[in-house]
This record gives sequence, structure tokens and C-alpha cells, in this order.
Amino acid sequence: MPTITTAQIKSTLQSAKQSSANKLHSAGQSTKDALKKAAEQTRNAGNRLILLIPKDYKGQGSSLNDLVRTADELGIEVQYDEKNGTAITKQVFGTAEKLIGLTERGVTIFAPQLDKLLQKYQKAGNKLGGSAENIGDNLGKAGSVLSTFQNFLGTALSSMKIDELIKRQKSGSNVSSSELAKASIELINQLVDTAASINNNVNSFSQQLNKLGSVLSNTKHLTGVGNKLQNLPNLDNIGAGLDTVSGILSAISASFILSNADADTGTKAAAGVELTTKVLGNVGKGISQYIIAQRAAQGLSTSAAAAGLIASVVTLAISPLSFLSIADKFKRANKIEEYSQRFKKLGYDGDSLLAAFHKETGAIDASLTTISTVLASVSSGISAAATTSLVGAPVSALVGAVTGIISGILEASKQAMFEHVASKMADVIAEWEKKHGKNYFENGYDARHAAFLEDNFKILSQYNKEYSVERSVLITQQHWDTLIGELAGVTRNGDKTLSGKSYIDYYEEGKRLEKKPDEFQKQVFDPLKGNIDLSDSKSSTLLKFVTPLLTPGEEIRERRQSGKYEYITELLVKGVDKWTVKGVQDKGSVYDYSNLIQHASVGNNQYREIRIESHLGDGDDKVFLSAGSANIYAGKGHDVVYYDKTDTGYLTIDGTKATEAGNYTVTRVLGGDVKILQEVVKEQEVSVGKRTEKTQYRSYEFTHINGKNLTETDNLYSVEELIGTTRADKFFGSKFTDIFHGADGDDHIEGNDGNDRLYGDKGNDTLRGGNGDDQLYGGDGNDKLIGGTGNNYLNGGDGDDELQVQGNSLAKNVLSGGKGNDKLYGSEGADLLDGGEGNDLLKGGYGNDIYRYLSGYGHHIIDDDGGKDDKLSLADIDFRDVAFRREGNDLIMYKAEGNVLSIGHKNGITFRNWFEKESGDISNHQIEQIFDKDGRVITPDSLKKALEYQQSNNKASYVYGNDALAYGSQDNLNPLINEISKIISAAGNFDVKEERAAASLLQLSGNASDFSYGRNSITLTASA
Repeated sequence: MPTITTAQIKSTLQSAKQSSANKLHSAGQSTKDALKKAAEQTRNAGNRLILLIPKDYKGQGSSLNDLVRTADELGIEVQYDEKNGTAITKQVFGTAEKLIGLTERGVTIFAPQLDKLLQKYQKAGNKLGGSAENIGDNLGKAGSVLSTFQNFLGTALSSMKIDELIKRQKSGSNVSSSELAKASIELINQLVDTAASINNNVNSFSQQLNKLGSVLSNTKHLTGVGNKLQNLPNLDNIGAGLDTVSGILSAISASFILSNADADTGTKAAAGVELTTKVLGNVGKGISQYIIAQRAAQGLSTSAAAAGLIASVVTLAISPLSFLSIADKFKRANKIEEYSQRFKKLGYDGDSLLAAFHKETGAIDASLTTISTVLASVSSGISAAATTSLVGAPVSALVGAVTGIISGILEASKQAMFEHVASKMADVIAEWEKKHGKNYFENGYDARHAAFLEDNFKILSQYNKEYSVERSVLITQQHWDTLIGELAGVTRNGDKTLSGKSYIDYYEEGKRLEKKPDEFQKQVFDPLKGNIDLSDSKSSTLLKFVTPLLTPGEEIRERRQSGKYEYITELLVKGVDKWTVKGVQDKGSVYDYSNLIQHASVGNNQYREIRIESHLGDGDDKVFLSAGSANIYAGKGHDVVYYDKTDTGYLTIDGTKATEAGNYTVTRVLGGDVKILQEVVKEQEVSVGKRTEKTQYRSYEFTHINGKNLTETDNLYSVEELIGTTRADKFFGSKFTDIFHGADGDDHIEGNDGNDRLYGDKGNDTLRGGNGDDQLYGGDGNDKLIGGTGNNYLNGGDGDDELQVQGNSLAKNVLSGGKGNDKLYGSEGADLLDGGEGNDLLKGGYGNDIYRYLSGYGHHIIDDDGGKDDKLSLADIDFRDVAFRREGNDLIMYKAEGNVLSIGHKNGITFRNWFEKESGDISNHQIEQIFDKDGRVITPDSLKKALEYQQSNNKASYVYGNDALAYGSQDNLNPLINEISKIISAAGNFDVKEERAAASLLQLSGNASDFSYGRNSITLTASA
């Protein structure tokens, strides 16, 4: 690089003058006028701008020569000092690193430092492909630099002028103009240094803003501005985004070129490119405007009225929301970056890419918001000062014009800066797809699914145990991911993204099978065509949709422009109308369709339903249905269909027209309060500056049908057992054997013909067995069980139930009330009646009935209508624990509790109308034999004699059971047990196992009594 001496510079000043003027003229007359106005403002303040060159300085290249020529053209005085550089800097600048100083001659720019800055700037410009040099050819790098400082100093000195105007109106002020000037110049040095280093480290920019905020926080009326600057987030190093904030000096040059109406199109195009990539350099220029507001606020602080006006206007000009929005943006970016770490390990970098986008655009936003806030507050402050006639109108107009131009240019360039960052992200995605041959966003869903498997391994691996199968085939849907969708929108890739992705995984013995088992030769799961094929499986299998699965079909997307800055990616689903499932052929398996979405709202009031068609094998299968229609071909085996795992509507099961066993038509109403899974199309909107991207995607809602009543119809073939919903269901059986479960809700269940099994389960249910040997189980709730004709088994369960059976003298029925206050009505045949716990009413009817009573029961009433051989089994009670007494025509049996017989109706039995007719009458109401647990027997005759004896000899109205025995032997129990077994065997068409289970409910107890007996060891009380 050639060396240039001071003498050479002096000799070329005059010859270079015209050349520099021509270059400046090409930049536009408006630029020159603006710079001259700034220079005039400097002169009006009584100060000079001086370019100081020490005698020992040797310039680098031609840049110093350019500085000298341009300084002369701009009216900036060039001085050559006889002192060397070190001496000058110590005297004027205090340190060799300072660029600008203040002497008695004026404001001085130190040439060596400025030349050094130029060299650094030139390197920054070259990094960006030379665009800065192109602009430099029009205006000149030296002119650009000096005009920048001219503008800085013009602003500062204008503020000094304001200060002087204010001081003239105030007497006795000690504010020194030189002190204000030095403070302003010190601030400018700090800003220029920050601007020069901004292209290397955004962190330093953040730190400098915070430092500036600290200074302003201590300045009256600017506290709010300072605090907000201090609270700006730490921007961190953001890598590739640094190129958008480099080249501060050339960006300012470009802004002046763009403002020149006479500049040619080519020049403006070049300037536009420069501004797009480097406009953030205006941060330095913008922040320097704080000086105006600072001086104005300080100067006006002695006038209460004017100070109040300034403070209020400046405060209004600052938007806390804008700073808060920026802070939130960086917080979100940091959270996304933190979230991304896991998925990086799983092969997806998209979240990190999105975080980088928000950090880089956040840096742009932070910078531009800072500038806008500064300019707004400065302009507001100066306008307020002008309003109070404390600032000259020309100064106010100048500031307003400058701030308006800068704000407009920055706002116009913001979108291009954002798009620049978005394009880089899009390039990264395109390169990845080219390298891997795969959709980038699909890869994101793959990573999400891998994380899902890790997080839920314990649950997923236990399904086979929960459902009692050897293998679990689990289908999961990764639904729309907002971060993946946001990245697609930012990078203009909405047409490449997906609403999600479905997956199939296999588990055996608590382990996930990493690869598809060899036995699955076919494609098991095809979500596009709606096919699932498990027919090759040799294991008992669970097919489960773990998460709601979207309807089958292909997604087609088209991105189009819908406005100036608006784009929308529209979704069309080319769907199929059913899922076809081929089940396991020879092993009993489980098919859980409860999370399958079968209803889709596709927009424009259009609706689509997807049926399930399930062809099962010969094993004992279980099917859990969803809210849509289904055709179930269950095949051989004992197959069960469940409607209670999700909301499947109001159910009516009809087998009345069936010509084959197991065939049912199921109608379901889905209106009213029914909530079902519905597929819907939603939109995610993403903003990139002014550009908005709307992307349509499929999602689901668990919701009502919006006032419409949909009716679904299922066709079930060869299904042996049905479980209803949690609502009030209706079941109508066939002429074959039906097994119905009401599940929750107040159900109405009719078996009709055939040997049926009806279960009310929870709720207040009504069960009608119809013809045949039926089993009816009420379950929880206040149920009504009507056995119909045949030999029936009725079990009320918990609740206050009513049990009825019909039938002739050959009928044999079992009526078990269970807990609650029940009513049991027998038939004309031989019935076994057990009221259970609670206060029950038992009417056996005309047959020879058997009643049972245990010590834990409440007070029962036996109202027997006839029969010559009725029996009562006190299955776990000793006759020494009871006493009998006549009350009118009724016989009361009292049972001891805690060695105390309570004369009341708390427990025991009332035999209604016992004494109305003699025992020989066929329609009498007496029980012919009462057995205690040890086989001892009381008959009506033995009891009558004992009561008469007690009355005549002991004047007592009661008799202890042990004193009324007719005979007693353990052998007496055998005939009773045999009779009970015959009734149970005949009733309900039990198989052997079930018969034993039913009999166990009625097993006679052989436990010894807990009481110690002596003749008078039991105390009789009259308590209720």
C-alpha cells in the first residue's frame, strides 16, 4: 500500500476540489443541501468542524486523500498540526482511541482514527459482495463518513443552540455550553464505536444500549426511555444474522441516495440492495438523536410548565408494548431453542432453525424499535419545546424532517430484512431435503414420534398385559405441530407441510419390536387407503389407536397469494369413506377403535362420514367402537362389542328381526349433549413482518354436533355379547340367546325369546327377560327386574330393587335382592327368595318356596300366599339367638345382637298374616319349616304349642326359638340343600361353572355361633 505524506496532501487539495464536487452532485442536490444545512447549523452555534492531521501521520491507501478533498468541499476545515499524533491525542482527546475531540478552535476529528475506521468499514463492505463500493462510487466513502459525522455533530450542536436559547431566557444559569458540548461529543464517540463494531458482535450492541439506558435513566424526563433500553433482552451472538447489521456507514449513504428524487433508477436499485442488508447501521445515527431530547429536557427542567409538557409528550411517544413485544420474542426464541435440543438428538433441527429466525428478526426488531422510539421521543420533545416558544421553529422543523425521513426509510426496509432471514432458513431446508431425499417437515414429525415413544414407553409396553394378549399393535397419530407449521409458514413452505403423520409400532413381552416382525409380510397399515391387515398374525393381538387418528386419505395443498402481503395454503383432502380391517384369523384378539375419527367437517357445510368394516377371525374377539357407523363381521368364537369406551350416542340395539344368532342392527343418535370426535380444518397464521401466511391443516375436536341430529347405523354379525353406553340405552333381543349389558345410565333391556342374560349395571334400569330361562342382574341403582316365563335367575344388586317372576307351577326361579330395600315377587312355582341386606318384602306366591335370611340382614317381611311346603333357612343363625312373638295376625321373629333381643322392627322377620289360617289350608300364609344353621326345625305346630305354654305358665308373650323346636339334626339340612340346588340348576340356564358360582352365593353357613348359651343368657329389651 503506497504512503502519502502531509506535503502531498496539501498539494492536491485544490485540484481535487472540483472532482469531489462532481461526485457529491451525482449523489443528489437534496443530499448536499441537507449536509450544508447541518454545517450552517454548526457555524450558527459559533463552532467549527475540523479535520486534524498530525505531522507524523502517513495515510493508508487513497482514503485519507479522499477525506481531505471531501472535507474541503463540505466546508470542514483541514488543519495540520506540528505535533505528533501521540501528543495531540493526549492533549485533545485524552486517549488514542477517541475519534472526536473538543478544542478551543472547534470540534476536531482525528484523521488517523477516522482512517482506521474507514479501513475497517471497507472490509465489512467487501464481505457483502462489494455493494458498498458501488454506492461509494456515487457518493464517495470519505464523503459518506464525514457527512455522517457532520450530521451527528449538526444534531449535537443544534441541541447546544437550543440550550443557549433557553439559557438566554433564564437568568443566573450556570450551565456551561462547553460542558454540554463535551458531554454530547463523548456520547457520539461511544455511539460511533458501537456502530463500527456492530457487524462483529450483536452482544456489544446490546451492552452499549444498556449502558446508554443507564445514563438516560439518571436524566430527568428521559428516565422512561433509559429504563426501557436497560431492559432490552440480551441479543446474544446470532451467527448468520450478523450480515444484516453490518455496514453502518454505507447504509446511511444509501438512505440519502434513496431520498434524492433526481437519482437514476440504477443508482436507487443499488442503494436499495445496500439498505436492505445493512440498514440497521442507522442504529448509531438514530440513537444519537437522544442528544436533542436530552438537552431539551435538561434545559427546560427549570420551567415547570414547559417541563411538564415535554415530559408528557415524550412519555406518550414511547410504546412500552413495543419493547415488551421484543422481549417476549426473545424469551420465546430461547424457549424454542431449549426445546429443540432434544429433537436435534433425534435428527430434527427445525426447532433450532425457527429459534434462530426469531433471534435474528428479533435483533432487527429490537434495533428498529429502539430507533423509532428514540426518534419519536426526540421529535415529540422538540415539538413540545417549540410549542412553548422555547425552541426556534426552524430547529423543530429540521429535526422533524430528519426523523421522519429516517423512520420512513427504516420502516420501508424492515420487510426486506425479515425476508432475507426467512430465505436463508428456506435454503437450509432445501439443502437438507436434497441431501436426504425426504420431506423436511415429515422428518420433524418422525422426531416428535420418537420422543413420544420414549416418554410413554411404560404405558405402551403394558397394553398387552392390560388387554390380556400376546402382542400389541399400536397406531398413533402425531397431530399438527405449531412449531413445525410456523417454520413452514416462515419459509414459504406451507404446501410442503403435513397435518401430521400416523405410525404403527409393535410390542411384545414389555418390549418394543424395533423392526416389523417377519410374519407380517403384507403392508399392515395404509392410512391413505384406509387399510389395516392383521390376517398374517399368529399371536393374540391388540389393535389399538392410542391417539385420535385422522380420517384416511391423501392431503393436497396449494399455496396462493390472497392479498398484497397475504398468502394462504389451502388444503384439499382426497379421502376414502371407510376403514377396512382384516383381523387375526385363529387367535382371540382385541380391536379398540374408540379413538378413530369417523366424522369430518370439510368446510362449506359439507360433511363426511367414514365407516369401519371389520372382518374378524375365529377366536374370541373384543371390539370397542367409536362414534361412527360400523359393519362388524365377528366370525366364530364368543365375540363382544363395546359401546362404552367413548361417547357413542343414544343407543338402540335391535335383534327382533334377526334370522341368525348374533345379528343385530344398532342405531345411534348423536345429537343433543353427545360429544364425539370430529375432524375439522383449522388455520395457523404466521407473520413475517407484513407478510402473513395462513396454512390450513386437519385437526380434531371432541365436541357437540352443533344442533344437528346425526343417526348412525351399525350392522353386527355373529356377535354374542353387547355392552351399551353410559347413557339410557334400549336393547331388544332376538329369538336366540342374547347377552346385553346396559353399562351406565338408566337402561331398558328386553331379552324377548331365548335364554338371555341381561345386565343393567349402573343406573336405574328396567330388565325384562321375556320367554326362556333368563338371567337378570340389576347392578347398582334402583332397578326393576321382570323375569317373564321360564326358569329365571334374578339378582337385584345394590339399590332398592323390585324383582318379579312369572310362570306356572312348574317354574323354578331364584330371586336375590342384594343390598337395599327390595321387593321380591315369586311365581306359582317353586321359588328361592333371598332379600339380602336391607329391609325387604318377600312374596313367594302359591308354590312351595324357600326363603333365606342371614344375621347381617335388616328387617324382612315375608308375605307368603300359599303352598304346603314352604321353608325358611336361617342360614347362619342359631335358634338360641331368636325369639318369636305374636302381634295380631302376624308372627314376629326377633334376632339377638350383642346378646340383646330388640323388641322392635330393627331386624328379624315379620311373617304377615301367619295366624290368619291354619297350616292345613293350602292358601295359608305360614312357613311349614324353619331351619337354623344346625338343621334344627321349627314347625307351625311346635311354635303354636310353645307360645301357648309360655302364655299359660309364664305369662310371657314370646318364646325363645330353642324352646319351640319340633326336631333337630344336621341331617335335616341335606334335603334343603338338594332342593336349593335343583332350583338353581333349573333357573337361568347356568352352565356347570356358573351354577356353582350362583350356588356359592346361597351357600348355607356352617359357622358356629358367637354367643355363649345358657337358658336365660339373652336379655330381652323393648328398644326399637
